[in-house]
Amino acid sequence: MALLLMLIIGVWGFLFAALVYGILFAIFRKQKEDFRKDSNENVIVSPVNGRVYKIEKNVDHEFFGKDMTSVLIQVPFWKEFGLFFPVKSEIHDVQASCDSCLDHLVKFRLVNGMDIGLAVGQNILRLAPQIMVLPGDRGKQKVNFGFLPMGGEVRVFIPSALEVLINEKDEVVAGQGILAGIPTDIEEK
Repeated sequence: MALLLMLIIGVWGFLFAALVYGILFAIFRKQKEDFRKDSNENVIVSPVNGRVYKIEKNVDHEFFGKDMTSVLIQVPFWKEFGLFFPVKSEIHDVQASCDSCLDHLVKFRLVNGMDIGLAVGQNILRLAPQIMVLPGDRGKQKVNFGFLPMGGEVRVFIPSALEVLINEKDEVVAGQGILAGIPTDIEEK
């Protein structure tokens, strides 16, 4: 089709056809591998595709608790926008944005009783994330539970008792980028 347009219209026809093909390819691309088939219950994986922007230790949050490690992941608008369970867990609490906190908050309760928090922020266009879980819902690691339109920021709150295994400026892939390890003999603080 691109060659036909090039013969009819010229170089501009070829460039137009290549641009349309590139846009359609970006929209309808398929992942090469279903990353949900392999799970490791001893790690916390990235809930989104993006880049680790900042890691803060000893953070206190009124919803997630005290003495947490915060991992801020920026999701560009050209990445896939799904939100995935970071670990096999149960949804303990969900809070939509309010005047004091524009983030949507989700608290995951692990089998050992620890809580992992997710603060999903709005993007630059002020499009709110779509979170499709309620307290009591359970999910395996890497299961989709929401959508982040046009990118944004996701902050993962990890208890400080767990060792963070990622560095700032690292690229993470949803369900594959390991954020922290969960030792089998961990005790809740």
